Amino acid sequence: MSNIKRSGDASMHCLQFLSFLDDDPRFLQFPLAMNDNLLMGDIKSDPNARLSWTMPKTKEYYKLTGKFYIASAPIQVTRFPPPRIPSSDLVAAEFWEKERQKQWKGLNDKARAVFTWPSRGEVPRADRVAFTCQALKHSVADKNKKTDEAQVVHDIAMDNFCLLVYKVSDVEHFDYSSYPPRRTVHTLKDNRWISKEANP
Repeated sequence: MSNIKRSGDASMHCLQFLSFLDDDPRFLQFPLAMNDNLLMGDIKSDPNARLSWTMPKTKEYYKLTGKFYIASAPIQVTRFPPPRIPSSDLVAAEFWEKERQKQWKGLNDKARAVFTWPSRGEVPRADRVAFTCQALKHSVADKNKKTDEAQVVHDIAMDNFCLLVYKVSDVEHFDYSSYPPRRTVHTLKDNRWISKEANP
């Protein structure tokens, strides 16, 4: 992922792909920690970004142009909440919170544990105790029971978990599995994709 920082420099990040949105495949979803100051800062400075997606086995790559949105826990405030999905009857905040919870539940225990850790890339490295959570099972708080320490840790981690939502507006597809290679440009206009062949 690449965009422009406030300083005018280019930012580069490697993002872990979670899934396409079932209701609208123009939306790609990535995990984001609310306390990830590097990535969060770059998105806040410019939510418009480009993604490069390489597929070496099929010999093709995609260059995507679009905009990032942040679906955070209801207790968090973000400047770029995702838009309403036309195919859903739910309001945007409700729809994306449901989607965020679904993706959180789908993470494995080790991936969930990372959301208890300090912000990535910060120097100096935090003390070992900050990384003691190595696995975190998914759990739902029972209102009839007293909250235990494990549930508190889970809830704090889940509040730190955001969906980084990317809405694609342009796609350049380059297929080099054959010779000569093929390049196709797809542009979204009035909710319809317009495709054109381009020089390889």
